[in-house]
Amino acid sequence: MDDRVVVGYDTSVESAAAVRWAATQAAGRGWELDVVHVWGFAGREGGGAGESWLGREVQEQVRQVAEEGARIAVEAAPGVDVRPEVRHGPPARVLVDRAADARMVVVGRRGAGVVNALVGSAATGVLHRARCPVVVVPAAARAGAGRDPVLVGFDGSAGSFRALEAGCDQAVHLGTGVSVVTAWTTAVETTSAAYWAFTYPQRSPGEVALEEAERVLERGRSWAASRRDVEVSFDLAEGRPAQALVRRSRHASLLVVGTRGRGGFASLVLGSTSRPVVQRAECPVLVTRSAEAMPEPRPPRPERATASA
Repeated sequence: MDDRVVVGYDTSVESAAAVRWAATQAAGRGWELDVVHVWGFAGREGGGAGESWLGREVQEQVRQVAEEGARIAVEAAPGVDVRPEVRHGPPARVLVDRAADARMVVVGRRGAGVVNALVGSAATGVLHRARCPVVVVPAAARAGAGRDPVLVGFDGSAGSFRALEAGCDQAVHLGTGVSVVTAWTTAVETTSAAYWAFTYPQRSPGEVALEEAERVLERGRSWAASRRDVEVSFDLAEGRPAQALVRRSRHASLLVVGTRGRGGFASLVLGSTSRPVVQRAECPVLVTRSAEAMPEPRPPRPERATASA
């Protein structure tokens, strides 16, 4: 793995925020920074602009966009080792390929393209395909500012342990602490009141869900006890995981979530809540990639009560 951060820049406000965040990260760790502007058509010389006077003029303007991104990086983090690059092809694929051996790839939440959804097509594609951690940055993100904690969503899965480890490492780098949140809900999956009367005669579905969430959080506490270099706090939040994490992102420097696998929204630890978290978080969101699976005990799981991050 190269000590390198790859960030996409397309002149949008979000991509400029991504460059600032990536520059601060790279400079603080002594890593290199590649500011990549993707333009033109795959497999076409000069991105399809041609070698005429007009074509060369277009290519020069494209190079100036990449250089503008590099200047933004230097302004945010003087002394950062930055390289402006122009690449041709589909933006998501180009960024994923360029970051194959990088420490992370950073993208703005939305780009400057015609289609400007809550999460742009490039960001979505990178999240699906990248093999390294991905950071999605909203326009209002503050690069290197504040002492807010790093927020970690934790559900006791192997991927969430990886997220917890990454969150601790980021907190040490930022000089702040870690706030670990496990959200829990009471899910009604059966209409039979007799089920609970027979199986849990003295407890409600909510009580069972809360107990399971507490067990999940205790596993995180046990792991974090070995981290003497950072302060880690743990908290339970009643309600839907996405809502709890987005609400707390207002006071976080970074939100970290994990995956069960090498990529893709379908494998995010937060499952169906991952998209609203990435879409609406008010701080940058770091999506880790799972390394080796960690052993997980499998306690009996009630049918109607769930705990999740």
